Amino acid sequence: MKPMRLVFLSTSSGWGGLEMNMLRHARWMASAGHVVRVACVAQTSLDEAARALGDIEVHNIHRGARYFNFSSALSWAYALRKFKADWLWVRDPRDLDTASWCRRFTPSTKLVFHQGMQIPRRKRSPIHWLRYRAIDQWVTPLEWLAEQVVRNTPMRNDRVAIIPLGLDDRWFEAPTRSKTAKKEARLTMGLSQDVFVAVLVGRIDPKKGQDVLVRALSNLPEDVHAMLVGDPTQDDPTDYFDRLRALIKDNGLKNRVHVRPYLESPQTAFLAADVAVVCSLQESIGSVTLEAMASGRPVVGANSGGTAALLADGRGWTFEPGDAAGLALQLAELRRVSDDSDQRLDAARTMVQAHRRATVTSRWENVLSREGLA
Repeated sequence: MKPMRLVFLSTSSGWGGLEMNMLRHARWMASAGHVVRVACVAQTSLDEAARALGDIEVHNIHRGARYFNFSSALSWAYALRKFKADWLWVRDPRDLDTASWCRRFTPSTKLVFHQGMQIPRRKRSPIHWLRYRAIDQWVTPLEWLAEQVVRNTPMRNDRVAIIPLGLDDRWFEAPTRSKTAKKEARLTMGLSQDVFVAVLVGRIDPKKGQDVLVRALSNLPEDVHAMLVGDPTQDDPTDYFDRLRALIKDNGLKNRVHVRPYLESPQTAFLAADVAVVCSLQESIGSVTLEAMASGRPVVGANSGGTAALLADGRGWTFEPGDAAGLALQLAELRRVSDDSDQRLDAARTMVQAHRRATVTSRWENVLSREGLA
C-alpha cells in the first residue's frame, strides 16, 4: 500500500479518551509506514505527549472560535497543502465546523471524522448540512452509533464505516487468570488478598457514578470491597469528591472503599480486581470496558449507551443506571463463581480481539484508501 500523509488535528486542552485515542491511532498509523503529523495547541497534554513519542512531527495551531472560524480554516488549509496531506483526521466535535470549512479551502485533502461522542438529537438544519456534507468519511466504533449518525445527521450511509476502537497489544499479553499475577497486582495496589474487589476506573465525576458503587457496597457483605481509580475532575463546581468521601464515611465504609490516583495504564488495577464496574450514566463507548474485557475481568455496567452495546449478547452483566441495589445484586451473583461467568468472560474476550492493533490499523488503511472495509 502506498503510504498516506495524515494530519491528526485537535484543539483540545484536555487529556481524556478522545485525545489519548487520537494519539494512539496516530502512533499506529506512523508505525504502519504512513507519514503522520499531529496538529495541536502548544503546551497542552496532547502536545507534550505527541512530542514525547519522538518520531511523529508536531505542528502547533491556535484554539479559536468553535463556529465560522474562517481565519483558522484558511490557516489549516495552507498547512495541509504545504504538508501535501491526503487526510485530515478530526475526533473532537468542537473542531468539526472549522475542519469542514478547511476541507472546502483545500480540495486535495479529504476529511475523516472519528466519532467519540453520541449524536442523540437531529442535526439537519442548513448549517448542519453544510458541515456534515464536507466530511468524506465518518468512522464510528459501534453499530448503534452508526445508526444514530445516519438517522440524525445528513451523512449518507455509504460514507459511514464501523471500525472498533483500538487497544494496544499490552492489554492482551498479561496473564489474566494467573493467581500469581493477581496477588502481585494486589500488593502493588495495596489491597488485601482475602477480599472480593470491584474496581471502577475513571475520573471522579458525577457522570462516572462512583457514588452508585459506594451505595451498592452498603448492601453487600463485609468482605466485598471497592477500589476507585482516578483523580477528581478539576474545578468541579459540584464538589462531588467531597460528597463522595462524606458518603463513604457516613456509611462506615472507609475500610472497604480504596481510592487510588489516576493511572496512565490501569491494567494493574484490573488484574488486582475480581470484577470491573462501569456506572457511567451515558458512555458512547467506554475504553475502560474494553480494557477490563481484555484483562480477563467480568464487567458489570449500566444498561445504557455504548456500555450496554459492548456487554450485550452474553458478554457481561448490566443494571439500570443509578440503581445501586441492582448493582449490588449483580456483584453478589458474581461473587459466586459459576460456569456462566466463564462463558461470558470467553465471549467478551473473543469480541475484544477485534480491537487489537493490527486488526484496527488494517481496517483504517482499507477505509482511507477506498479499498472497502476489511
